[in-house]
Amino acid sequence: MQQDWRVGWSHQVEGKVCAIAADAAGMIVAAGGVIRMLDTEGEFVWRREVAFDVYHLEIDLHTVAVLAGPGFHLLDIATGEPLGEGRSVSGGFRSVIARPGGGWVLQDRGDHMHLFDRNGRGIRRLRPGRIRYLVGWLDREHLLVHDDDGYLRCLRLSGDDSQRVIEGRRWAWVSRLSGGRLLVQSPEGSLYEGTPNPFGWDSLEQLRELAADPLAADRCGDGWWLLTLSETLEQVPPTSTVAMPAGHLLSSNGADVMCTATRDGLVRWWESPQLASRRSEILKRLVVSERRRIDWEQRQVMFEAALTAEDEGMLTNAIELYQALGRTEDVRRLLGQQEQASAGG
Repeated sequence: MQQDWRVGWSHQVEGKVCAIAADAAGMIVAAGGVIRMLDTEGEFVWRREVAFDVYHLEIDLHTVAVLAGPGFHLLDIATGEPLGEGRSVSGGFRSVIARPGGGWVLQDRGDHMHLFDRNGRGIRRLRPGRIRYLVGWLDREHLLVHDDDGYLRCLRLSGDDSQRVIEGRRWAWVSRLSGGRLLVQSPEGSLYEGTPNPFGWDSLEQLRELAADPLAADRCGDGWWLLTLSETLEQVPPTSTVAMPAGHLLSSNGADVMCTATRDGLVRWWESPQLASRRSEILKRLVVSERRRIDWEQRQVMFEAALTAEDEGMLTNAIELYQALGRTEDVRRLLGQQEQASAGG
């Protein structure tokens, strides 16, 4: 029987949660203009305030990109300290994606895209047209996007900045690219998983004929998980009829952790069955280790009490303590002393 994911921990965060991001180090949560980092145990690591409400977070290695108001900021994940002064555009940015090998690409609320280096310094601006969603990278130079007309479009961010529609079909919704794969939903509601390339598809497979309208999706070690409009998590293809309560935001580390948040501030850290099993095993080992430590400390106290009793001539008490400690040689030694004392008396 397949085990289910479980909630490792949860927190009620003050304010409406507007963005989350997860990685191997923990979870970053933004509510209004307040950004918090929580570690894998649910402990708060740092807190940072920005001038405007945050609406998007994106993690890349040791840095988190923050979109708030009209601005783009970079923070150090370990400390929450700002990296650089940040950048802004009139009307603000819509979304951001980390670039393989370092750097960032942002789309504004018009028809421009902005390229930044890993430190947040601007490189140049492109005008590919209106884009609905930044899907993911086929390689460092080829970015897949979902345009306003519903087409998947491949942008080449080098040379002449060319672009092309990879196929003639329109899609109502597209997930982020993960491990070279993505989910797409047709206008009729069918859900597909595909492996795209700059000129079309390497593969495209229908998973469901009719699927619930997704808010987001993430691919973990056991496959795809959908966050639906009913604010539940569902696995695709389904392995269980039980939907997990989630919220309106979803993020994962791409392997064994998912994070969700409700509109009223309840954030949850979900762990895969494998991670939950490893955590349980670690806790068991810690319990055994602690018991051994306590047992050792108790034995030290008993041994010191036996030495004190022996020094003060209370041989009977000392013998009892040595017996409890399993120190047979000391017991024999003191019994011999008692016999000598009795014979001499």
